[in-house]
Amino acid sequence: MWQSLFTCSACNYHSHRRCLELIRRPCASRKVSISTYDLRICPETGLSSQQYKCAECRKQIRLTKGERSEARMCDYSGQYFCEECHWNDLVVIPARVVHNWDFSTYRVSRQSKQFLALMLTRPQLKIERLNPALFKFVVELREVKRLREEILIMKKYFVTCREALESKLLLQLKDRQHFVDSANIYSLKDLIDVNSGLLLPFLTKIHSLFLTHIKSDCQLCQAKGFVCEICGKDEIIFAFDPHSTQCKDCRAVFHKICFKSAFCPKCERRQKRSHKT
Repeated sequence: MWQSLFTCSACNYHSHRRCLELIRRPCASRKVSISTYDLRICPETGLSSQQYKCAECRKQIRLTKGERSEARMCDYSGQYFCEECHWNDLVVIPARVVHNWDFSTYRVSRQSKQFLALMLTRPQLKIERLNPALFKFVVELREVKRLREEILIMKKYFVTCREALESKLLLQLKDRQHFVDSANIYSLKDLIDVNSGLLLPFLTKIHSLFLTHIKSDCQLCQAKGFVCEICGKDEIIFAFDPHSTQCKDCRAVFHKICFKSAFCPKCERRQKRSHKT
């Protein structure tokens, strides 16, 4: 027999018409709009703290099979659920990724699965603050961070370049818009793609495309390069070059090896002019 199926436009939750009145769970999209990840690893407090009731529907549950529904623990929330609210769905847990770089899948409740699915591509994780050691031990993550930092510098060239704006170069990153806004925040999907080997080749390709535009294809962007005033070599360098560095005060660019003393000729000239006036 055919039955009408209703789908929430915000969270994609499905329900039969006759089951609509039985829904107890608030829309996951409401929680996502105001929430961040719980980054405690399986914060379990015990079934007794729930009065031996399912955390969602409040049905009586127990740890062993019997007259009551079997209690199933959600690895994300640490809470216990009945069999109707916990189907043993397997997902990657954000806390385990951030703290242990663990991408194994763990059993979660239906509400946690729905929440994590909606949060998957949302930039929420500031790895530099949460676990900076990851950049030391995960080479691919460290390289992604470097590429993102350089792309952010390249962005400054593109926003004043008519050719780059017309060709919509920055839209190459439209599916990861946060890469254009910051180098320090990640979505769980970003970290999964780093681990699976998908993100680094993708970002390397984009970085190469941007680099070619600035250094080869666009005369306007090329003209924004610098010559190192300390060594005087006839070489155009840019702030995003790995062997270059930038004066924090005047933003002039020098070779890193030349700028070891943090002496800036441009700033010195400015100071001399100000003293004369």
